[in-house]
Amino acid sequence: MDIESAPSSIEISSPFPTTRWGRVLFGLFVTVPPIFSFSMINALKPEWQSGKLSDYAILFLFPEASLFVLPLLTYSVVCYLALLIDSGKFAPKFLVRFGVYTGVILALHYSVAVLLSLQFSIWIVLLFLAWISPLIFSRIYPWVVKKWNLKLLGILLASFTVVLALISMIISRNFFSPFFTAFIFLVLVAPFWSFLLSAQTAIWLVKNHESKLTLSRGLGIITWLAAYVGALRFNIMKMYELYAALPPQPPNCYIATAAAQGHPRIVGSQPVRLVNGNFMRVNPQLQRLKSVELALMAVAPTLHALIRKVYDVIGKRLAAHIKNSLLADIAFLILVPVEWISFLALKLVIPEIESISRKMYLS
Repeated sequence: MDIESAPSSIEISSPFPTTRWGRVLFGLFVTVPPIFSFSMINALKPEWQSGKLSDYAILFLFPEASLFVLPLLTYSVVCYLALLIDSGKFAPKFLVRFGVYTGVILALHYSVAVLLSLQFSIWIVLLFLAWISPLIFSRIYPWVVKKWNLKLLGILLASFTVVLALISMIISRNFFSPFFTAFIFLVLVAPFWSFLLSAQTAIWLVKNHESKLTLSRGLGIITWLAAYVGALRFNIMKMYELYAALPPQPPNCYIATAAAQGHPRIVGSQPVRLVNGNFMRVNPQLQRLKSVELALMAVAPTLHALIRKVYDVIGKRLAAHIKNSLLADIAFLILVPVEWISFLALKLVIPEIESISRKMYLS
């Protein structure tokens, strides 16, 4: 072999898929879930100042709080997409490589925020396992391929996916449940999986394309760090501003809240101790109507604001006349058609809304 034609260093394998469809899937993964997350995060907005760390984390992820982080994130995503399209052309450009390096920081930034937005439960453990599953799979896959037939492995994985989808349909009694669950899963794992993708790409770039740190590159790094610190400061300040704008007490549903004061055997209410120490009677009807309101606020915030202004006036006055359990029972029965029609319509879109609604006012 010609000595002069030999590479000066050992080149590690490319972190990008070799097939066009693989690159398309990678590109969709780093763009679609973040866009969906930012557009739907309003649905998780806290109702009031509960003092929970998860509420602060959710507000930290709001687009208006991340206003100056988003351009930095866009820059990183564009640089990664450029490498997906033609790594040979764009990898030698430091401006593109630097975008991938900063993407590692931003992906970790959002991964931590997503983790904090979940209340401590078994879901955090499951999310962590989902986060590291690519690392486990990459170790197991070569061994499985050697031991098993690759086609058989594909059939088994596809069968397992279909079985999980059928179980989800049966439990939720909704055809769209598997698709909704899969999309929510992708949204939750997207930040950390993006971190893994960008970190793998960054390592490849450093080993194969980095040479020395020049003055211009150093100034570029300092400029980006200054911009990131400024954006992060705005992010945190806006988070506190959004939190301060929340009601200090749980907002009332007025009529539904008054209806929950009826005879427990009829309205199905129970006393619940709030974070502030006060007690409040809560029933499934109140929880469902609050779920419908939050969904309307997320999908049509302008319409929700208009309806809420009218209801704040009319609902408060009507609720003031419900002064005994008998009138509360009547109000409960009047609201039943409204409750079920609106809630069933919401369930067509969000199959898991039943389990979500049960947690309203209880956590």
